[in-house]
Amino acid sequence: MQNPYTPLFGKIPTQIIPRTKQAALIVDSFTDKNPNQKVFVVTGVRGSGKTVFMTDVSQTLSRDEEWVIEELSVEQDLLESLVARLNSRRTPAKVFAEDEIDLSLYGLGLRIQGSQPIANIEVALERMLQALAKKANVCSPLWTRW
Repeated sequence: MQNPYTPLFGKIPTQIIPRTKQAALIVDSFTDKNPNQKVFVVTGVRGSGKTVFMTDVSQTLSRDEEWVIEELSVEQDLLESLVARLNSRRTPAKVFAEDEIDLSLYGLGLRIQGSQPIANIEVALERMLQALAKKANVCSPLWTRW
């Protein structure tokens, strides 16, 4: 019998184990105002569908306009990559400009006249997430409540 799984990254296998309940659990937890869990660990052997599963979860969440979904690669600096990706999206970039977040030191093209450039990538990301949370009328991002 041929192995139904594939070792190719993100390729949908010929057979998929239904994970409807697990996906619903993650989506419901992430969208709940007072979640019991804030972090999930998805594990499995290589080629078993972890990436396919998380792609399905991210596609479900991205249907809601309040969610910003970004795929990051461990081959790049995660914080710098996230800041650059958020800044490249039209709506978040407008929010950052309104909140006077100056990312010019990172070569990201967002310079606000009269505001100081942010010199630390962690501070930049924190300010960006706070600005997005404020715009969405929600509490501070989850990580500020830990």
